[in-house]
Amino acid sequence: MQAAVGAGMQVRFFGKPEIDGSRRLGVVLATAQSIEDAVIRAKDAAAQVKVTG
Repeated sequence: MQAAVGAGMQVRFFGKPEIDGSRRLGVVLATAQSIEDAVIRAKDAAAQVKVTG
């Protein structure tokens, strides 16, 4: 997973067995030289996450 998201980034799943509605299943954390760049990196990575099953 780490190789897929890149350096300075983490994907953390909350471990919920099921969801009701549109609750979050996890978050993407990112570091960068600026807050704006970190937000962009995190949003881009989060858009790539697909949950199936």
